[in-house]
Amino acid sequence: MTQIAPITDANPTVEEMEARVARFAALQAGFAGQYPALFGDPLAPRTVIVVPSLDFDPDIIARIAGAHHYEERMLCLLLLLRLPRTQLIFLTSTTIPATIIDYYLHLLPGVPGHHARARLQFLSADDASGTPLTAKFLARPRLMARLKAAIRHPHAVHLSCFTVSELERRLALALDAPIYGCDPSLLEWGSKSGSRRIFREAGVPLPDGEEGLKGSADMVRALAELKARNPTLRKAVVKLEEGFS
Repeated sequence: MTQIAPITDANPTVEEMEARVARFAALQAGFAGQYPALFGDPLAPRTVIVVPSLDFDPDIIARIAGAHHYEERMLCLLLLLRLPRTQLIFLTSTTIPATIIDYYLHLLPGVPGHHARARLQFLSADDASGTPLTAKFLARPRLMARLKAAIRHPHAVHLSCFTVSELERRLALALDAPIYGCDPSLLEWGSKSGSRRIFREAGVPLPDGEEGLKGSADMVRALAELKARNPTLRKAVVKLEEGFS
């Protein structure tokens, strides 16, 4: 892969953002070419960097005690260690207890524990705040240096993320590693409003309602109009644009 300078500017100019998007697209295009050979061969060497970052509204995250424990949902990817030449680097906000890690490693069929552990590395930011995990790593140059140094297969490495946002794109470019996930430029179509718009444009039936609401006044207006269109309506569902459970 080509050498890429570290990404340090969180507020790029229009020109810098266009260059960043183009470089990311090139990374992703290369990964598309690798995919058939890499995933079709269980013996192929590879490095998977697991990034269980939650890039959601800080107000929502702040209301959930221990939200960083949601990162443990991606521990299921430890089962990739059943592939004998796969290295796994798992990023976390805080250290995960050894007993939890042992539990997942014991689920590996026919793989000696010491063999799996030799290919597994956890890197912790030691930061339980509500800041997205990816941002914690990008803000710590020494931790980023450790992460880069830990990659054993730089020509066969990718990120596996819980969510993909501009933060993950910056991480991908800093590591010169593609993402096994959606391009963040397409995030709009994964939102509630974007989903309704694409259904409507594609001619797919969908429940009556409105999208793109920006506050309580918009919500009240939309509910009133919904009731006016259907006087028998007794209940309605109000959804956040983005969220998690």
